[in-house]
Amino acid sequence: MRTAQRTHSKVQDAGKVLPPMLTVIAPADGRVVDIIATESPDQVRDTVERLRDRSALWRSLGVVGRVNWLGAFRNWLQDNRDGLTTLLALETGKTTTEAGAEVSLALAALDHHRSHAAEFLRGGHPQLARRPDAGTQSALAHQSCRVAGVIGSWTYPLALAIFDAVPALVAGAAVVVKPSSRTPLSVRALVNGWASLGAPAVFETVAGPESGPALLDCVDYVRFTGSVETGKVVALRAAARLIPCCLDLGGKSAALVLADADLDRAAACVALGGLANSGQSTASIERVYVESAVYDEFLGKLAQEAAAFGPMIGDDPGLGVMTSPSQLELVREQVRDALLKGATLVCGGTGIGHVFEPTVLGDVDPTMAALTHQTLGPVLPVVRVADAGEAFDLALRTSAAPAVSVWTADPVVGAQAVGRFAPARVGVNDVAVHLARPAFH
Repeated sequence: MRTAQRTHSKVQDAGKVLPPMLTVIAPADGRVVDIIATESPDQVRDTVERLRDRSALWRSLGVVGRVNWLGAFRNWLQDNRDGLTTLLALETGKTTTEAGAEVSLALAALDHHRSHAAEFLRGGHPQLARRPDAGTQSALAHQSCRVAGVIGSWTYPLALAIFDAVPALVAGAAVVVKPSSRTPLSVRALVNGWASLGAPAVFETVAGPESGPALLDCVDYVRFTGSVETGKVVALRAAARLIPCCLDLGGKSAALVLADADLDRAAACVALGGLANSGQSTASIERVYVESAVYDEFLGKLAQEAAAFGPMIGDDPGLGVMTSPSQLELVREQVRDALLKGATLVCGGTGIGHVFEPTVLGDVDPTMAALTHQTLGPVLPVVRVADAGEAFDLALRTSAAPAVSVWTADPVVGAQAVGRFAPARVGVNDVAVHLARPAFH
C-alpha cells in the first residue's frame, strides 16, 4: 500500500493552517483504502509533552503492573490477528502468508519481553571497586527515559513497531511511533487497540512527512529503522541534543557459493533468501558470488528456482507486490543499468503493475548499481569469482551486510566466514539468516 500526499498540502480551516492529509492506496489494485490526517510539528510536540506528563504514572505501576497491561494487549493482538493480517497485507502488498508471519512475530516479541521483563530490569549486584584499597562499591540500576520515539520502516511496519515499542513500555517509558508514510495503518490499529483496553494512554502514533523531524527534536530517546542516508541525519540530530539513539540501517546482504557446495540446495536456498517477500527485507540476498568452476551450472539451477516464484497465484500470490511505486522504479532502473553495462538477463526483468518478476542477472560487476546500492526487490545479481578468497574479498567490500550465507562442504571455510563477516549474521549452508525477520531488541 502506498501513501500519496494530496496536492493541496495545506488547507485553511477557520484561519488555521492544517497539515496535509495522506491518501493510503493499496499497491495490489490501486484502490484508496483510507485518508488519514497527519500531524504538524506543533502537534507532535504537544503529543510528546502529553506523553511525558503521563509517563510518571506508567512507571509507578512497576514491572508487574506494566506486564499485566502488556498481557492484555497481547490477548487483544491475538484476538484481532486476522483483521490485522488483512490490513497489513493490504497496505504493504505482502502475501497473506507473509503478513500473517509478521503478526506472529509481533506476538512472539510480546511474549518474549513479558516473560523476561523482571530479569531485564533487575539491577546489578554491588561490585567491589577496581582499586583494592578503595572502600566504595558500585551497583547498576535501570532508569527509563520518559518518552521514546520510534521511527519505523515500510518493510515490517507492524512487527518493527512492536519490537521497538514494547521494550520501552516494559521499562516504563511512554512511546510514540512514527510509521512510514507508505504504511501507517497497521500501527494506527495497534495504538487504537491499546486504547480500547483502557490501558494508560502512553502509546501513541503520529504520521506525515513533518512528524519525523519534529519527533527527533523533542523525544528523550529515538529508535530508527531505515536507510543509511536517513540514519546519518537521525544520528546527527540526536547528537545535537545529546540524546541516545539506536539505528537499524539497510545494506546489501550476500551469499557465497563455493565450488564444493551442494548446488541444488544452494540454488533453492539462495532463491528463497533473495525472493521471499519480493526481496523487501534488509536480510534478503542482494549479492551472489559464485566460484567460476560451478558458475554456469549454478546460474542455470538458480534461474529454474527463481521461476518457481511465480507472481499472483489465486488469493495468496507466491510473490507479493512491491509496496512502493518509487521502490518499483528503483528496481527497474537497477536492472536497466546492469543490462546497459553488460550484465546478462538470465530470467525475469519485467513486471506488471506493482509486481516485478523474480529476476536473475549474470555477468554482474561492481560498476553496476544492482551490486553496490540497496535494492529491496526480487533481483539476484550473480558475480563470477575465481576462488573462495576472491568471493570473501568482494563480499567484504560492501561493509553494510546485515546477513551473509556461505555455501560450502568445508567446515573450516565456514568457520572462517563467521569470524570474517562479523558483526553480520552469518549462516553456513543455512538460509535462515536471510529469512529471519528483524530480531527482538
